[in-house]
Amino acid sequence: MKASIRLSSISRSQPILPHILSKPLLPHHRPPPLQTTQIRTVFSFFRRKNLEDDRGVPLSVAELLQRKPSEESRPPPKPQLKRGELASSSIFEGSETATTDPEDPHGQRVASRILQRATSRTAILKEGGMHPSEASFMRNYRIRAIKRRGRLSRTETIMRTEKQHLCKSHNFKTSLKKLGPLARQIAGKQLDDAMTQMKFSPKKAAQEILKHLQQARNEAVYTKNFDPAETYISQAWVGRGTPDREPLKRARGRVDVLVRPYTSISVILKENKTLERLEREKEEKRRRQKVWVSVPNRPIYGQHQYYQW
Repeated sequence: MKASIRLSSISRSQPILPHILSKPLLPHHRPPPLQTTQIRTVFSFFRRKNLEDDRGVPLSVAELLQRKPSEESRPPPKPQLKRGELASSSIFEGSETATTDPEDPHGQRVASRILQRATSRTAILKEGGMHPSEASFMRNYRIRAIKRRGRLSRTETIMRTEKQHLCKSHNFKTSLKKLGPLARQIAGKQLDDAMTQMKFSPKKAAQEILKHLQQARNEAVYTKNFDPAETYISQAWVGRGTPDREPLKRARGRVDVLVRPYTSISVILKENKTLERLEREKEEKRRRQKVWVSVPNRPIYGQHQYYQW
């Protein structure tokens, strides 16, 4: 009697003979002569490992799904990079990026000083001498303060005493040719008067400008404590936005490009105090001017009592 045994059905970790003789034998029973035969097929080269149990029975799909992957089949974990380190694929891998802290008794390696300074905005300002707590910053600040002997320039004085607010609108679906006259109409007027004119204007874009003036008024009152009754529009200008382009079908299979323009408007709000200062400066300039005469005053030489001809 011959016993045909497939080597693939036997555990590779156990020898062949003990696996066969593991069953108990009767005293009068003699084991038959063992003759092993190894059967190899083409599919045996493509068999996957760990698809059978300890008895050599192939596992079902449900058992394979419930089975957890072994440690050998799991991919090795990726090394976790610490702050200040470089990856293995970096071109600066060979350079020294960490140093030993001399104050640390254990001699642990820490990130470089440059990387430590770059992690804090305050540290960057202190390194460049731009932090208010640094002596160099206060020195430069005092130099700027006494550069003009403590006197402020005309622009700095105006910015300290007068307020202004700039507000830009979104893009309206109109052109510069239509929005420009409305911007010139409200420039230089009181804010309430400009809103009244835009409210009763027959132009279609006037309603969008009215909404923008209301938004600018609310921003100025909320952010800079403006008084709407004492506010006027100092400047108003328009700006071209990004147009939309649409195909326009023409005769004989031709297609033109139809351009839909978009335009925005910007206004600068100032207090009436600024307007009064401008009027005062204009009057002072007029008074400083000399009296205009048709014939300029020149010294006369060689005067005589009688004619010389």
